[in-house]
Amino acid sequence: MPNPREFIPEFIGQRESERVELVLFKHWYMLALPLLKALGIIVLSLGIPIWLHWSSFIFSYGLSTILYYGWLVFWIAYMVYAYTNWYRDRFIVTSERIVDVDQRGLFSRKVSEVELIKVQNITHTVEGPAATMFNFGTVIIQSAGANDVVLDRVADPAGVQEEITRLVKAANAGSAVTAEELIEFIKTNRGQ
Repeated sequence: MPNPREFIPEFIGQRESERVELVLFKHWYMLALPLLKALGIIVLSLGIPIWLHWSSFIFSYGLSTILYYGWLVFWIAYMVYAYTNWYRDRFIVTSERIVDVDQRGLFSRKVSEVELIKVQNITHTVEGPAATMFNFGTVIIQSAGANDVVLDRVADPAGVQEEITRLVKAANAGSAVTAEELIEFIKTNRGQ
């Protein structure tokens, strides 16, 4: 039986002190386009030979049969690749930081992060008729350092911006230093 106090991370690299607030994926529309393209090609690849009576030609020669099935397997693999890329490409907002996991293929990913206390500006954009109709866009998080995090094509970018702003304010609430604390720090460290 596992220890109830044992820390079980929700994602790789999660700190014990942080909790996951949001896990965002790219909008479903970004997955629908490649899936519909592949499904359309598969349906046409199955339907055209039947409609034009090419089935006997395709299946009477070994090479044409291999090419035909290879073509179908390619588009099925394309659908699996598109889904895997969409599913593994995510944005994780915790109580301490924002992590952007950018999946760049099956065996490549880039992970960027910015601490909430270093966030200086948050903006969002919605561009194009599809993005306006389905309410998805880009949220740009600018930090004190050179690494900005771009949450690309997320659903409800205004709501995401609002939630991240709330978390940034909460993270910065306890980090303000009073003048008395600063004077005391200077006095105690003056001689060192």
